Amino acid sequence: MVFDLETTGLDASQHEIIEIAAIKFKKGRTAHETLQALVKPKVAVPFRITELTGITQGMVDRDGDPLRGALEGFATFFGDLRLVSFNAEFDMAFLQAAAKDCGLPPFKNSTSCALKLARKAWPNRKSYHLDDLASDGGFNSGAAHRALEDARRALIVYAAATAILKTKAR
Repeated sequence: MVFDLETTGLDASQHEIIEIAAIKFKKGRTAHETLQALVKPKVAVPFRITELTGITQGMVDRDGDPLRGALEGFATFFGDLRLVSFNAEFDMAFLQAAAKDCGLPPFKNSTSCALKLARKAWPNRKSYHLDDLASDGGFNSGAAHRALEDARRALIVYAAATAILKTKAR
């Protein structure tokens, strides 16, 4: 299961999740189950985050779920599946901090990082930004910095990188 978060900043100890999205995929299939939820933060969505993501304070006020409910829905969606994200250390730090804040148990799922796999699969690239990998791969069609679209891109990078690494391992 691939997921992505949008947050109010870069520090999991200070900033909050404002969007969670996930894609439950099965190898060989093109249709996948998805989950997407805006989350109401305790503080206002910073203007620079709105510029980057397009997520406004009005959107989270109107459509955002409380953090605890969003996390519980997310945990129910993925169960005991492996969690894959583009920058797993970043995303997992936010998930663990949010779970702790809500009094929920920590996430104990195994994880994989599509970014680390991309670095192994395509060494010596100038850039490993998700946007650049997506553009180079010809799959940069949706809105960057929205959780579901970034999860979709991470899934493609993850699948391509694992295929290349399995080929190289032979």
